[in-house]
Amino acid sequence: MSDPVHALYQASTYPAVSHPSTDPAATAVAAKLAGLDVTLPSQARILDIGCASGHNLLPLAARWPDSRFAGIDYSPAGIEEARETARVTGLTNVEFFHADLREFDPGEGVAYDFIIAHGLYSWVPPEVRQTLLDFCRARLSPGGVALISYNTLPGWSLRKSIVDLATLLARRPAAAEIGGDPEAVLGYLAGAAGNHNPYARHLTSVLHDMFGKSDSILMFDDFGPINEPRTFLEFTGHAASSGLRYLGESQLAENFPASLSREAEEMLKPLAGDPPALQQMIDVLTNRTFRSSLFCREDAALDPRISPATVLDFSVRCPHVTQPSADGIRLIDREGGEVAGFTDPLAVAFFSELSKTKTQSVPVHEVAARLAMAGDPAPCLSPLPRLVVDAARRGLVLLRIEPVRFDDATPTFPDLGPLRLSAARKGRSLVDLHHAPYGPDDARRRIALLMDGSLATEELAARAKTILPNLDFHAWSAYLASRGMFVP
Repeated sequence: MSDPVHALYQASTYPAVSHPSTDPAATAVAAKLAGLDVTLPSQARILDIGCASGHNLLPLAARWPDSRFAGIDYSPAGIEEARETARVTGLTNVEFFHADLREFDPGEGVAYDFIIAHGLYSWVPPEVRQTLLDFCRARLSPGGVALISYNTLPGWSLRKSIVDLATLLARRPAAAEIGGDPEAVLGYLAGAAGNHNPYARHLTSVLHDMFGKSDSILMFDDFGPINEPRTFLEFTGHAASSGLRYLGESQLAENFPASLSREAEEMLKPLAGDPPALQQMIDVLTNRTFRSSLFCREDAALDPRISPATVLDFSVRCPHVTQPSADGIRLIDREGGEVAGFTDPLAVAFFSELSKTKTQSVPVHEVAARLAMAGDPAPCLSPLPRLVVDAARRGLVLLRIEPVRFDDATPTFPDLGPLRLSAARKGRSLVDLHHAPYGPDDARRRIALLMDGSLATEELAARAKTILPNLDFHAWSAYLASRGMFVP
């Protein structure tokens, strides 16, 4: 690997965080809807390339004890921490390798059902990018799925210009008053940009997004030694020439982002027969900066015909609040805005029933069974699979290949389990059962460390009062329970 990249990874470890877009339980659905016969993640071999300290991989290993996991990274400190965390938390189905991908040999005949390469392609030299694609082609199983994320053009163009300018100014004596490091320059630019016209508002929002990242993330991402974005067509062309076939985005809703209007969807229909051109058009229209794309081997068998039974076997949850309306039902996002409304009897019944499952993911066929029993007369259920898939592609529901069930009541003796306690001890984010991170502040982490199953709720509430007097402990612990943070 190039000297600057080598030096960075020898000196530092990428910040520990989980990436929900890489969760095989979700990517398996996206691949299956693209026609691939996917292995269940609970019985799979899974590799994370660029695993850092294992924070993304270890929760998956804990979730699926019958699967085999491996992580490789160029940072010796990251791999050492990942191994130690696996040891102290008792995870024996995962191993970590300090390795350069160009020299990594998993063994004769070893093939992976899921390969995760998040935050790698755009940040390594050309020969490593080629090695990554060649490795995926050679080491994917016949039904294997590779997730590869990368920065995209044209969206990244402005960010790249900002990075180049910030790097330049940080070295210029005339700009000494601005600040001596890129983060200070970003803050200065954000203040100078203002919001007096649409471009200024856009620039300011980009700067605030960059400025909001920690130094430890900026040095790897925006200000990494290598950061080379690609257009969608350039990237997928490179993958195709390396023997990989594009399946779609890891999150279904990213195939047609919600920022595009329904009118735009109608206008883009003529491109439906040319998916690559359609996706490139979408990137231009949305100024997309990042993709997390799925690939299979070019010789993998694909069957685009998705049976209703397949959809009914998926598990589903709604991330929005459901509210009744005068003529049906509406979905409200976290900011209080309406994201969708329905008057169709089946959609109204489906979302009403789904709201009862709260934050859990339940099989679609279970929701269908309740609908069949609840109505008199019951709504016609035959359109339900199409309704579910359409809702998932619009981001109104989230699909998984398996259920996520848990007791959402705070237990009498709250226990976060060894992996989350280890994360809290190290100042890391806690990963919930849907693989989403939650980063409590230092005071809440101190309280979280008390949640090892040895103290009852009221004792914890009393101790929490001495650490963070204004905290409503019962509300906070209920929030943790609603995300499935406590072990049964």
